[in-house]
Amino acid sequence: MRMIPKQLTGIFFLCVFFVTVIAAAVYRSMPYPLQATSGESSAGTWLSGVLLAVGATCSLINGMQSRNWKWYVIALFFLLLAADEHFMFHERLKEWLIFTDHSRPFWFYEAPVLIGAAAGVLVAYTLARMLQGSGRLLLFIGAVLGSISVIMDVLAAGVLFEDVFKLLAELTIACALLYNKG
Repeated sequence: MRMIPKQLTGIFFLCVFFVTVIAAAVYRSMPYPLQATSGESSAGTWLSGVLLAVGATCSLINGMQSRNWKWYVIALFFLLLAADEHFMFHERLKEWLIFTDHSRPFWFYEAPVLIGAAAGVLVAYTLARMLQGSGRLLLFIGAVLGSISVIMDVLAAGVLFEDVFKLLAELTIACALLYNKG
């Protein structure tokens, strides 16, 4: 009998957890699906924090095992994103920019999102150099989904789909980090 690699078992359980949480949240707020994934007190925001914490934890473990300082920087990045997800720092900064000065160009008000996206590109590039095989493929898929989420955020193209793309990006990146653990 062929054994299933332990990292695939972890990825399977993380994906089952993800689908279960989202399904329960959507079922609970059936008439208002936006409430399931969007807003400060939504299940989607909580799940995003969990996925970012998984990414930080996997990065810390990789750093301890490989003694490569880049893993610690990546773990810090995921922890900062998790804190931002919970406390909505970038949204508050964006609101402050919008309501204090109306003479700036549009992109200026989106600076918190664009700075976070630029940091994400740098982290994705660094991760791509440190991951192997299917982990890189999952990272690439996560980067594409995350990019779509950022574009939708900047263009205000719909918070439901923006959050869905963000959650899927975080899930695939967490899976990439779990896959690398094997």
